[in-house]
Amino acid sequence: MAPANTILVVDDDPQVRATIVRALHALGYLTGEAADGEAALAALRAAAPPSLVILDYVMPGMDGAETARAIAAIDPDLPIVFSTGHAALRALRAAAGEAAAVLEKPFTLDELDALLRERLSEARRARYA
Repeated sequence: MAPANTILVVDDDPQVRATIVRALHALGYLTGEAADGEAALAALRAAAPPSLVILDYVMPGMDGAETARAIAAIDPDLPIVFSTGHAALRALRAAAGEAAAVLEKPFTLDELDALLRERLSEARRARYA
């Protein structure tokens, strides 16, 4: 079981967001939710920071790249995992870079778990380096 990290899930599709939240709960994570970039920024300003953000790339209003830049202005060390469908992957890579952590939809519970563990571990190592 994963440590009790809190993950903020940002996705404009309520069914996708709920599915990701259920998967995170199954893996032992605590969660917060936001339906768009503006709501995500408000959540970050209003509460204790999450351990990581799962951020949909294609959203109306602020897209994932814009939201990621705004999140980095608030907390530059907060790890972000982008989630996207295959069609938007090229645009995401162009905007966020090849090194961006990407969870391609649809994904399995094992893929989600592995990527989150990797990113959280990297963040811990960077914090204590």
